Amino acid sequence: MKYNTNDLSEILDVTTNTIRRYEDKGFLNPERNEQNGYRSFDSGDLEKAIYIGRYRKIGFDHNDIANLFQENLGMGLRRFHKKMNEIDEKISALMATRHMLNDDIILMERGIANKGEIFEKTCRAFYYILYHDKGRIHTDGKNGEAYRKFMEECPEIKYIYIFDKKNVENQNLVYSEGIASNEIFTGLYGVEVEPPIQYYKRRHSLMRFARLPIDMEKEEQMSQAELRQALYGGFLEYAGQNHLKITGDMIGIKIGFSREEGREWQYVFLNLPVEKM
Repeated sequence: MKYNTNDLSEILDVTTNTIRRYEDKGFLNPERNEQNGYRSFDSGDLEKAIYIGRYRKIGFDHNDIANLFQENLGMGLRRFHKKMNEIDEKISALMATRHMLNDDIILMERGIANKGEIFEKTCRAFYYILYHDKGRIHTDGKNGEAYRKFMEECPEIKYIYIFDKKNVENQNLVYSEGIASNEIFTGLYGVEVEPPIQYYKRRHSLMRFARLPIDMEKEEQMSQAELRQALYGGFLEYAGQNHLKITGDMIGIKIGFSREEGREWQYVFLNLPVEKM
C-alpha cells in the first residue's frame, strides 16, 4: 500500500514537518513523482516511522536511530543494553532524590505537628563528617578530601549540628557543623566510612523540633539566653523531672527554612541521647 505525507502524518499523529525531517535524515525513502513532486511512502516506510517514534521515546537520538537501521541485530542488541544501563542509572538517581525529598517531607510534617513538644524515641544511626569543628574549619587535608568525597558519593545527606555532651550540660553555645547520611544509604552507595567520617549509633533519645535563627551567633533575632533555652532548656528540665541522664552528644538535623514574623528562621530536629539513672 502507498501513503502520502498527510497519510503518515495522520496515522502517526505527528506533523508533516516531522515526516519531512525523518526523510531529510535518511530514515525514510519515499518515491517522488517527477511531475507533481508528491512523495509516495510504502509499508516499510510506515513501519520505520512507527519505530522511530518508539526509539525516540526510549531515549535514542537521531544518530542512534540511523545506526539501528543499518546494523545487524547483535549490534542493535548491544545498543539496547547500553541504553538500558543509562536508564537504570537515571532511575537510581531519581530514587535517591525521591528518598531525600520524602525524608524532608516527613520531617517537615512532624515539625509542624509537634509544636516544640519533647518526646522520647530511638534515633537513627548515621555516619557524619564535620567541616566546622567547634570554631575550626576543616576543608583541607584528609578531612577536606573526605568531606568532598562524602558529598559526591552520597546524594542523600542532611546538614547537621553537633553539640558536645559537656556543652549541653553546661549550656555552652559551642557547636560543630557538617553533613550526615543514614547508614542504610552509605551502604547502598558504597561510601567509604573510615575516619575522619564518624559514626553516630542508635540510642534512646529526647527529641524536639526547634525554630532557631539562621545565624545563631547574632543576637538581633534571639538573645543568647533565649537561644540557650531554645536549644537546651526544655531537654534539661525534662531529663531532671524524669530522672534521665545525658549519655552522648546532642545532634540537630536541619529540616528547612522559613520566613515568619518578618524574619528568616531555620527549623532543626534536635536529638539528645539519654538513659534512666
